Amino acid sequence: MSREDPQLRIRLPIELKEKIELSAKENTRSMNAEIVQRLEISFLNEVNADELISAKDVVQIAKKAREELSGVILKRTFAEINKKARIGHTEFCVSLSDLELEILDEEDFFSILSPTFEQLKKLGYEVSERTIDNNGFLIGISDKNNTPTDK
Repeated sequence: MSREDPQLRIRLPIELKEKIELSAKENTRSMNAEIVQRLEISFLNEVNADELISAKDVVQIAKKAREELSGVILKRTFAEINKKARIGHTEFCVSLSDLELEILDEEDFFSILSPTFEQLKKLGYEVSERTIDNNGFLIGISDKNNTPTDK
């Protein structure tokens, strides 16, 4: 919070003010910071009616997200290759940990990665199965493409 944040004057019963003072002191915060923290927590506990979705909708949303996930991984993979190749790398690590893929079963996991792996193979890259997990995978250049050019 900064001094530029809007100010609000309120009236409190003395007992409540004393509770806030005590709690602020125990939490080594100012009274203002204590009040803001408690208000923010109270709003986190509220669920808006428009945020409630049916199980059927969740299934459809999840299905669509999985379909889009293949594209996200493909774009991320080639963005990583392009970025690292420009600084001299010939092996690439694609991180997927932020996508929380550990919740997928093995079949779904590999069906999501399959389009990326197929594209990599067509372009002369290799992905060893032992380097694949839900946190990412490593990409190398196929030996047949890894020969020095003649000068």
